[in-house]
Amino acid sequence: MNDTFSEFMEFLKKNRDEIRNDLLMPYDSPRRMLYSEVFRRNYITEIPEVPFGKEIAATDSTETVRELYNGKKLILIRSYSVLGTHRYASFIPLVISVGRDDVQRFLTMLMEHSEHMSMLKLLEERKPDYLLVDGSISGRINRQRRPLVAEGYEQFHEEYSDTLSKLLDRSAELSIPLVFMAKSSESRVFREFLLQELGRTKLQEDIIRAEHETRLNDHYLVKSLASSAGYTRPLAQRASLRTTFGEKEYTYNTTHLLPDPKDLPVKMDVYSGKDGIIEDDILSLAFWGYGDIKVHNIWLADADRLVKFRNDEVEGIYMRAFEKEIGISLYETRGERRARIRI
Repeated sequence: MNDTFSEFMEFLKKNRDEIRNDLLMPYDSPRRMLYSEVFRRNYITEIPEVPFGKEIAATDSTETVRELYNGKKLILIRSYSVLGTHRYASFIPLVISVGRDDVQRFLTMLMEHSEHMSMLKLLEERKPDYLLVDGSISGRINRQRRPLVAEGYEQFHEEYSDTLSKLLDRSAELSIPLVFMAKSSESRVFREFLLQELGRTKLQEDIIRAEHETRLNDHYLVKSLASSAGYTRPLAQRASLRTTFGEKEYTYNTTHLLPDPKDLPVKMDVYSGKDGIIEDDILSLAFWGYGDIKVHNIWLADADRLVKFRNDEVEGIYMRAFEKEIGISLYETRGERRARIRI
């Protein structure tokens, strides 16, 4: 262990400057000079303080996977949409063969699909003022459509897209904004907007051309250039979702929040069924509901706490029920196996 830690420290010392520069823009870099002024013009530090007293619902999901000895996987997916004391669940249990390269993509789609169904259940009975979702709307609308290597689910993207479309349409019909919040993001939409906003000089052209080719994202810019709490200018984005009912166009607005300059940015996508800016009360609740770097939203944190599969629940309830009902003993926890071996 000491040997590997020593190697790790050597790695950090050798690559410290490169890693740091990829996380935070150097103060004397041409990149900072390029972005500083245009960023300042498009970063808003006047945070709305709207007393809202609104009903806020939040949705999150959880998963657990066990590989069985025949190579198939037992998959359990659970989602909750929570509004006060009301809880609307969606549960997907599967025993299925999934190609190893497709496992993560399939699980992500299943979890998001379960969330969409859970939210639709809530919207059948309740009308919250806002519905918060952990994640990004852009990733869901633009989900890759290549066939999955998963038995019976090869064309799952069709069912996934249809359910997502129903959710977006129902949200617009009820005038209930969907507010998607993500701690991590690959978005470069704001960076591209800033590059378009820059005044062109001959000296800048080469730098701007190089910037278009980099993979640095919006969060890198916000963390590097923002010196106080605020949010980036909301930008409207239009995306096409292909469903079995035809191609549908949806417009949503994106901003990046920095509730505290010592913490990390949060990406917020807002879909309200109409074009326009993100309303002040949505911005207000996003900043008010921020906890800390680990709790980017108190309502989402509560939904996560409720929905999360606990180890004793999985091992003591679901797996024991699986063995009892199927009649094949095939699962032991590591602790139980060690105890049996010792005996």
